[in-house]
Amino acid sequence: MKKILSNSMLTLLLLLVFVPAFALTADEMKKIEEQQGMYTGAEKQGIPLGELNELKGRSTSDITKGVPSDKDKSLTEPPGNKARIFMKTEPGDGLISLSWDIKGLQQKPGDPPLKYTLFYGTESGSYDKKLDVGNVRDYKLRGLKNHQVYYIKIQGSTSIQVKQETDEAEPKAVDLVLFSREMTAIPLPTEEQGSQLEKSFARNVTTLQDNLEADPFKRDLKQFGYDFFKNSLSTGILTDNLPVGGDYIIGPGDSLRIDLWGSVQARYDATVDRNGEISLPKVGTVKVWGISYAQAKDVINKAISRYFKGYELNVTLGRLRTIQVFVVGEVESPGTYSVSSLATVINALSQAGGPSLNGSLRTIRLLRGGKVVQEIDLYDMLLGGDRSKDLRLENGDTIFVPVIGPVAAVAGEVKRPGIYELKGTTNLVQILQLAGGIAASGDTGRLQVERIEGNSARIVLDYEPKAGQMEETLAKVTIHDRDMIKVFPVFKALRHVVGLKGNVARPGEYQYKDGMRVTDIIPSYTALLPDSYLESAEISRLVSPDFHKETLSINLRKAMEGDQKENILLQEQDTIRVFSRGEMEEKPVVSINGQVLNPGTYDYYQRMTVRDLVTAAGSLKRNAYLDNAELTRIDVVHGKANSIRVDINLKKAMSGDPEQNIQLQPDDVLIVRGVVEWLDATDRFVTLKGEVRFPGIYSIAKGEKLDSVISRAGGFTDKAYLKGAKFTRKSVQESQQKRMDEVISRSEQDILKKQGELASLASSKEELEATKASLEGLMKGLEKLKLVKAEGRVVVRLVPLNELQKSPYDLEMMGGDILDIPQTPNVINVMGQVYNPTTFVHMAGGSIASYLKNAGGPTRDAEEDEMYIIKADGSVDSRQQATFGIHWDEVSKSWTFGSFMSKTMDPGDTLVVPQKLERTAWLREIKDITTILSQVALTAATVFIGLK
Repeated sequence: MKKILSNSMLTLLLLLVFVPAFALTADEMKKIEEQQGMYTGAEKQGIPLGELNELKGRSTSDITKGVPSDKDKSLTEPPGNKARIFMKTEPGDGLISLSWDIKGLQQKPGDPPLKYTLFYGTESGSYDKKLDVGNVRDYKLRGLKNHQVYYIKIQGSTSIQVKQETDEAEPKAVDLVLFSREMTAIPLPTEEQGSQLEKSFARNVTTLQDNLEADPFKRDLKQFGYDFFKNSLSTGILTDNLPVGGDYIIGPGDSLRIDLWGSVQARYDATVDRNGEISLPKVGTVKVWGISYAQAKDVINKAISRYFKGYELNVTLGRLRTIQVFVVGEVESPGTYSVSSLATVINALSQAGGPSLNGSLRTIRLLRGGKVVQEIDLYDMLLGGDRSKDLRLENGDTIFVPVIGPVAAVAGEVKRPGIYELKGTTNLVQILQLAGGIAASGDTGRLQVERIEGNSARIVLDYEPKAGQMEETLAKVTIHDRDMIKVFPVFKALRHVVGLKGNVARPGEYQYKDGMRVTDIIPSYTALLPDSYLESAEISRLVSPDFHKETLSINLRKAMEGDQKENILLQEQDTIRVFSRGEMEEKPVVSINGQVLNPGTYDYYQRMTVRDLVTAAGSLKRNAYLDNAELTRIDVVHGKANSIRVDINLKKAMSGDPEQNIQLQPDDVLIVRGVVEWLDATDRFVTLKGEVRFPGIYSIAKGEKLDSVISRAGGFTDKAYLKGAKFTRKSVQESQQKRMDEVISRSEQDILKKQGELASLASSKEELEATKASLEGLMKGLEKLKLVKAEGRVVVRLVPLNELQKSPYDLEMMGGDILDIPQTPNVINVMGQVYNPTTFVHMAGGSIASYLKNAGGPTRDAEEDEMYIIKADGSVDSRQQATFGIHWDEVSKSWTFGSFMSKTMDPGDTLVVPQKLERTAWLREIKDITTILSQVALTAATVFIGLK
């Protein structure tokens, strides 16, 4: 079976080298389209290709109308009746937060929920990632690359019940698939995303007139304070160059530098030993353990003065000792640490990575000798910069971080949203102060607390403090462990505002004031853009109590002239829209056709003349007939349009003669005629190639025929093979190319459709694989056909010149025509399903049967009844035409007798034996496509095999 399919594709590719005589017509293409129906809404390699609409309330006959089969549930409907998924994207650091909603879909009780699939990739319309997310309506795409543009689409699918044509029939289950529009998002690092303040100021303002939709409340919060220890390794290391205060207590391991000058010149570097003493020459030992750095100079000076007089003394600290402390409890890396003797509790915590997210920041304990010497609240430092309780460590100290205490979260419109640790009794005012206070965008009229009550349920508490009593009211609210305080934003729509938009100089929002009228917003014509329509302006108004929208129309010109009836009083949230004339009036136009550089339709202006219109069209062509042009004008009398034609002397009109250069009226049409018998440069020349006595490029006169041009070229040579003449025309090439493109496009859709039906059509695994391979081969053939252009060949049968004048093939020549007359090729081609496809030397009187026999005869897979010959002139002679051995010979205009196999072949002819593809139903369908592509290949071919 695979051999059959591969041979079929080989046949198709071989056909690419032959010259055409036929192609599918537009009617044939339309018929194929009607038979196959439309095919949309499928998936190709997990990529959504189309969209389906809500089907509720539709009968089964409506649903299946235009659908090829029950297996194909791809349905289409006018866009206005679609349900759609609306999606929002918010980029983050290496991620994109998605949320979506359904509009226009009304599900009945018991209908299954939609299940959603995310498609995303880095190219628009090409999604290489597919992710099933279930029935949630928000999701975070993680693991994305920052600064990369991602294209995202959401598909929702479910099954719904659709009523049948009769009420008694059971509802039918139909698949429903919905799609969102493609959205883009670019993940950015946190430092490039902008702060909440920056985002709030960048957000567009809205009014009650806009389609308002509440933004989702953001609950993504971080625990406050733990970011301080991110750079713990760099902040926890102290250097010996740090200054030392006078209260530093000297101990074993410290190094003292002692300088003497005067009667004694000396320098000593003395290290405090384990006994707490330093040793000085001639002085002996001096005990310094336990004294402060400020006291050390006096103690050492007193010891030296016993032996020396008349000197000066200076004492400085050199290398400081290292002490060992223990950091335990809920820290990132608990253990024993060696730190500088200058280190404090925070320094040691930083070296240990800081408290873990499960560790407390507010009750850190410093233990010395088994007793708590200090309890440290890091919030004092983080919120107020107070380090007074951050004591200096001593050797053997223990720092203990207990488990985090009660916590509460503050979300919404506060300056520093986060999760905060509570200490002692905390009220609502205090927790808001920890969060930096309520932002100016926060609604102080209502605060909400989410609370877990009695370890059994979640409850919500709303607090609505009165004006001027907010702090007093909120101070009475005690915060419990795991409370979440939510500060909602103020209503995002602007209040005390009126809007102005449209054809105005400064559109936007304006402050509303009592007694305001239209002219307070549009005081003069300078507030309008040019070409404004003054006869009407629209005011959109929200009417209480339900705030439904109404529109009012006013005459803006009269309002600006002081007419109080038109200059109406405005209300809050009113929006004034000023239209342009292009929006409100049919734009007057005039047209010019004929011999001008840019014929077409142009805008009409008052006092526009014939010369103005010609100038707008880019001036006249060289072949324009200036003595007479025709102006057509429409005159409406008693409701009936009459055409009036006016003859104009263009030469005088272009020179400014007022009698000829008349003023135009809207809808006038000027027709500029051309000089008689004029040919453009591109229409004057044809090309003769091959076996004529003087091949080359020839100019032609209007109406000149083929025999005349051949005569001018000296006629045919003795070697000319008239049956193989090749005639191409530019206009035919354009027409063929258009039909080729249509056929290729339709064939591509058919192949995609067959790919979607593979599993249901094939009866076995082998059949499925063979069909898949065949369709992939067809797709590759299509890609090759897209690169090939049509030739534009016209089949002509040349005869000697004395006979050509009377022949229907004595065509009237057109610019760009090419006639190529080859030499006699003396070869015959046999292609397709034969044992030895090859080229044979032409033998006089050789029949089709003899050449077929020399090629080994047809194979078992050959379709002998559909053999055909592609003649050297491009025409086709098929076996189907030789009915009962009788055949009409077009050249001799007579009937010939004998079978198809007994026909003689002329030099340059090609015998094609096609592939048999009718063994199974699915092969027949592929054959249909293959036949179409074969015809396209013939139309696109540009090479004659064997014509040398």
